[in-house]
Amino acid sequence: MAGPPVHIVTPFRPVLRSLLRAPGFALPAVLTLALGIGANTGAFSALRELVWNPLPYPNSGRLAALYETAADGKPRGVAEANLLDWRRSTPLIESMAAYQPRSFGLTLRDGAPVTVIQTGMTMAAFFPVLAVPPALGRAFSEQEEASEAHLMVLTNRLWRRSFGSDRTVLGRKVFLNEDPFTVIGVMPAGFEYPIGGVLPDAFIPLSRRDYCCGRLGSQEAIARLAPGAGLEAARAQLEAAAAGLARQYPATNGGRSAGLRPLAETVAGPRREPLFLLTAAALALLLIACANVAGLVLARGLGRTREMAIRASLGAGPAEWVAPFLVEAAALAVAGSIAGMAAAALVLRAVPAFLPGAVPPHPPALDTAAFLFAFLLASGVALVLGAAPAWLLGRADLTPLLKSGGRAAVGGSAGLRNALVVAQVALSVVLLLGAAVLLRSLLRLTAVNPGFETAHALRFGIGLPEKRYDTGRKLIDFHHALIEQLAALPGVRSVGAASRLPLRGGSAGPASSFQIAGANLPVPQRPRAWINSASPGYFEAMGIPLIEGRGFSWRDDQPGRRRVVVVNRTFARTYLQGRRPIGTLLESSWTSELNPPGSAWEIIGVAGDTHRSDLDRQPVPEIFLSWSQTGADGGVYVIRTAGGETGLPRAIAQTVQRADPRLERISVTPLELVVDRNLESRRATIQLVGGFGALALLLAGLGIYGMVAFRAAERQREMAIRVALGATAAQVRGLVFGHGLRLAAVGAVLGVAAFIPASRLLEAQVYGVSTADPFSMAVAAALAVAAAAAASAGPSFRASRKAPMDLLREG
Repeated sequence: MAGPPVHIVTPFRPVLRSLLRAPGFALPAVLTLALGIGANTGAFSALRELVWNPLPYPNSGRLAALYETAADGKPRGVAEANLLDWRRSTPLIESMAAYQPRSFGLTLRDGAPVTVIQTGMTMAAFFPVLAVPPALGRAFSEQEEASEAHLMVLTNRLWRRSFGSDRTVLGRKVFLNEDPFTVIGVMPAGFEYPIGGVLPDAFIPLSRRDYCCGRLGSQEAIARLAPGAGLEAARAQLEAAAAGLARQYPATNGGRSAGLRPLAETVAGPRREPLFLLTAAALALLLIACANVAGLVLARGLGRTREMAIRASLGAGPAEWVAPFLVEAAALAVAGSIAGMAAAALVLRAVPAFLPGAVPPHPPALDTAAFLFAFLLASGVALVLGAAPAWLLGRADLTPLLKSGGRAAVGGSAGLRNALVVAQVALSVVLLLGAAVLLRSLLRLTAVNPGFETAHALRFGIGLPEKRYDTGRKLIDFHHALIEQLAALPGVRSVGAASRLPLRGGSAGPASSFQIAGANLPVPQRPRAWINSASPGYFEAMGIPLIEGRGFSWRDDQPGRRRVVVVNRTFARTYLQGRRPIGTLLESSWTSELNPPGSAWEIIGVAGDTHRSDLDRQPVPEIFLSWSQTGADGGVYVIRTAGGETGLPRAIAQTVQRADPRLERISVTPLELVVDRNLESRRATIQLVGGFGALALLLAGLGIYGMVAFRAAERQREMAIRVALGATAAQVRGLVFGHGLRLAAVGAVLGVAAFIPASRLLEAQVYGVSTADPFSMAVAAALAVAAAAAASAGPSFRASRKAPMDLLREG
């Protein structure tokens, strides 16, 4: 009768001691897993925080972005007068509010330095819509909004930064553009307006003088649905209300409608593609890391076949002799997940740089959910890593292993190791291909002519307070005098200014309706162009060519004389086909104190195109008004220099300070930064994907090195016999070297094949290059094969230098 089975317990401590005695195995395995687990933990945290989590407002599922659609069906901003009418006829929408971003110069006390802040000019309903009251004090009421009371609600960020978290700030008077405002509230920490591209520092009542109550305005707007109301039903009700206004006001609202979309979709939409790309790259890196460590664990497990054979001969069951592998893999995975937190933190720090639009005010951080995710990921990795050698040994006949001293080959081990190496190479090629395509796209973008010259040019922004510069004539006189003073500085060739420079990112700017004089088109049917305003000398300072006609003049183009505009080439091609541009009269909806409605604007020049928003977007039709006739309460100055004047920025700043000592201190920067900043997110994406690709290639190279070295050790007896039969050292090298190259070639082909369907993640990031770019494919495959060659070289040369007897003795 057989005796009871022998139970062999494998405690945790002996496994740890075993790992500590093998740092050459444990340290690379932990670091490799740290890269994979950390990258995925960071990507998971970013996705959860910026895409999946509900918005940080009560009942955020009831929030929606509100928009109008023009006659062409394209979404646009909301006119406040229309919004006020919608309120009365949309009971399924509980409340709605308009929002207008604007920068102001903040002065904490009279005579103190000026700091430019971003404000959200909002309707009083803005805070009830979001259902977030101030944490300190109160918000302004509809009566205060209607009376344009000078009240201010601070964000927690501005309260801490400029007011030192002073809880007695309520009732304090501060100055915005030198007008006194009273602080009445402070929003809670973490509250931010979710859309708009610019993060506000404070909120003030929406100016009815500037933004209400015409029907052609263009503000951002949000709405809160009534309890139990569905989005589709509310949208239908809103469309019916918009249709009623179109019938009631055909001159302004004809052909226009309105719509709703979930606010969460509006906020998360632009972030989805870059974050999914990050997640895909992190997942590929994790798979490579797992394949790499699996190869190490497999090689280590196959070196313990004699130990396993002895355990089996003593009666140990599968659970008992498999336990060491699982415990060891778990220790490696847990250590890797702990070390991976540093990698996850680095990934999260990089996330804001490649997201479009405004940087998230509270970048995602590691929290309990991130640690739980890392733990679950480590558990899965441990199970896979521990199961591979256990599965192979469980299928093997352990008796021959015991008789041969534990050195007999285990069936299937070579094929599994080869498959792991091929998978690493294939995934590395996918990442490298992504980086190569993005890099080629960036190179194409940098070659795009932005339409202006960036070399030897400086820029600075300026804003004028309305209280002192309260007429168009004062604004014109200030800019004229300042431009003349700047032009007189040594080394300055030309000076100009504009309300907006090219390459602003996001939308191209405010579109305005116009028509050729005498066309008599209804307002909804009029074409639209982007309105900008510029000073005389702007086109020269920017290096924008004048294709036809002339630019603006301080002497000839003054208020009270014929009103003039310059249009760009795209405007002339789009709207002036078959017509000579110079002398054509335009009627525009744009008016001001010095330019009341009723007079036409004469085209005096056609300028070259510039890219208004991004280099990968085509130029849009644009109309330039002249600062010499309209004035401007702020804008951007451009100074073209002769080059080499290192002290010029300081001289420029001093000149502006002398012109008005009470203005904010300006920051003079090279014009080249306009282009550089426009490409920042693309560069960050390339760096991230390229960094993952480089790490993947390094890990694949290490995997190939380990596999080739292990395979060479397994075949030492065979190679000794080959040498004894006359094989040369070169033939032995080729035997070892060729094995690594063949696996790399197979992996490269599979990687290229896998990249073709995966490249859809890159389509929105690519400009001027096909995602199936043959050159990029060739480069990525060549890098993978080169890495394999470098990794295979060492083991092949070592194998070829040994004498046959040494090979036999070691084998």
